[in-house]
Amino acid sequence: MKRRTLLLAAATGVAAGAARAAAPAGYGAPLVELYVPAGVLSLEQKAAAIKGFTEVISKALGLAPGPGRPLFMTIVETAEGGFGVNGQVFTPRR
Repeated sequence: MKRRTLLLAAATGVAAGAARAAAPAGYGAPLVELYVPAGVLSLEQKAAAIKGFTEVISKALGLAPGPGRPLFMTIVETAEGGFGVNGQVFTPRR
């Protein structure tokens, strides 16, 4: 199944079995992807990032908050050696 299909299903409640109205034609939900090295963010930091990015992006796009117009965010943790900064492999300090 394509990512867009999954996101639309989640947004309309199909995936969760919730009773929501179908998305209108041409519907597109914003998707934010944040790539970070594995293990650098705590669960609390991830929650704060998701909340903060959602507020900023929603405001910038003029989207009203609420389940009728969701904004999706994915935090992608890369494997060690899979993240670079300025042409160099980044390895977090232990």
